[in-house]
Amino acid sequence: MTKENGNKPYALILAGYDKPDRSTMIKRKKQIIEAYDGDSIYIGKNKFLQQLAGKPVIQYVLDAVYHAKKKGKPLYDTIYVYNDVKNFTDVIDTRKYHNLYVMQMKQSVGGHLKDFYFNQLEYGRRVDIFFGDTPRITSEDVEWVNSQYDTILGKAKDYRGITAHVAYGIVEYEDLKDDTWLNHRLKIIKRGQNKGKLKNFVGFTTFEARIGNSAALLKHQSLDSAVEYEIIDFFYSLRKALAPNIFSKIIYYLWKTKNFILIRQIKRHCIEEERFYKAAINVIERVYTLDLSKFGGYIFHIKHNASHWENDIDGPKDLKIFRAHIKK
Repeated sequence: MTKENGNKPYALILAGYDKPDRSTMIKRKKQIIEAYDGDSIYIGKNKFLQQLAGKPVIQYVLDAVYHAKKKGKPLYDTIYVYNDVKNFTDVIDTRKYHNLYVMQMKQSVGGHLKDFYFNQLEYGRRVDIFFGDTPRITSEDVEWVNSQYDTILGKAKDYRGITAHVAYGIVEYEDLKDDTWLNHRLKIIKRGQNKGKLKNFVGFTTFEARIGNSAALLKHQSLDSAVEYEIIDFFYSLRKALAPNIFSKIIYYLWKTKNFILIRQIKRHCIEEERFYKAAINVIERVYTLDLSKFGGYIFHIKHNASHWENDIDGPKDLKIFRAHIKK
C-alpha cells in the first residue's frame, strides 16, 4: 500500500485527437453523423486550437487550471498537456505558464494516460484530469472539483467496498438543463417504450446523465494493469456509445459475460448504477483477462456548475454556439 506523499497534485489536460487514414475517416464520419442526428463532429482536426473570442479553445481550460489556488497558492505543482507541440506552441505563449509541459500526442486517450502514468507520475502522487474542449470551466470550478476529489481518492469506497484510487465525473440532466449552452443535446425520444426520455443521455433508474469531462486518480499498484491495458478507452467508448458500431460491441461484451439484466436495462434506459459499475468491471476482467479485485473506482456526480463540465465542443455546430454566447 502507498500513501499520498503530501505533494501538490499534478494537472493533466488531455487534448489529443485521432489522425485516421482517409478511408477510415470517411467510415467513422458516416457512423458519427448517423449517431449524432446529422451533426458533424471534428475528426482528424485540432479542435482545441480553434479560435474562440480571441483565444484558442484549450487556453480557457489552461487558464482555469493555472490560476486555480488553494490557501492563496497555486493548486497544481505541474500542468501537463497532450496536443501537437508545434501547433500548440505556435498559437499559445507557453512562457506565461511557468509550470506547463506540453507533451506530443501520439496515441489514444488511453495511450496518453498510460504514457503519463508510467513516465511522469510517481506512486502516491495524485493527478486531476481535464479535457481541453471544455472552455466554460473556471478556476473556481477547478478548485471546487479538486476539493471533492480530496474526499474521494484513497478514502471513499466503491460499490464493492474497495478503496477508490480513481474517480470520474458525470452530470445529471436536472443539474445542467437550465444552464446549458448546447440545447440541441437535450433531444427527447418521441415514440416507443422510452418516449419522453433523453436520447443522448445515459438513462439510469432515477436520473439521466452525461459524462462530466473530469476525472482524477491517485497512483497506486491496484491501477497499474488497468492503465497498462488502456481500459480507459473502454470507458471512453461508453461515453461515445451513441455510434451504432461501438454500442453493438458493448452489448456483445455484456452478452458474452452474461450480463443480461444490464442489457435489458440499457434498452429500457433504466440502468441501476451499482449494477452498471459491477458489470463494467466484470466485462473488463473477462475481455482483457485482468484481475481487478483490488481496483477501486468511484462515479462522482458533479453538482456544481454541471454544464461547465458537460458543455464540450464536439464539432463546428458546438463551436458556433459557443462563439455566439461569448459574443453576448
